Amino acid sequence: MKINQAMLTSYARNLLGQVIAAATIVSSTSHVSIVNFKGAQLLLVANSLWASLVPVILRFVNKKDPAFGLVAEQATDAVTAKLSPTTGGGGKGASAQ
Repeated sequence: MKINQAMLTSYARNLLGQVIAAATIVSSTSHVSIVNFKGAQLLLVANSLWASLVPVILRFVNKKDPAFGLVAEQATDAVTAKLSPTTGGGGKGASAQ
């Protein structure tokens, strides 16, 4: 199975958001600065590693999602074929310069 680049960047965005949110929440509830986190605080923030993967997995298993879903490759091929100037598509969207 080919790994979708958009899926990886989506995971990276989710991971960054989850880690920042988790660190902020742990810091504010434990009254410890982020730079002074110890083992217990770091474990709480580490839970965001798997939690950030959940939305990406949900989009991947959704068969109707054209970006990440199980039909993404077929949808991408169909759109590429329609936009390709060699196949006759793209006439309406082409700029007249």
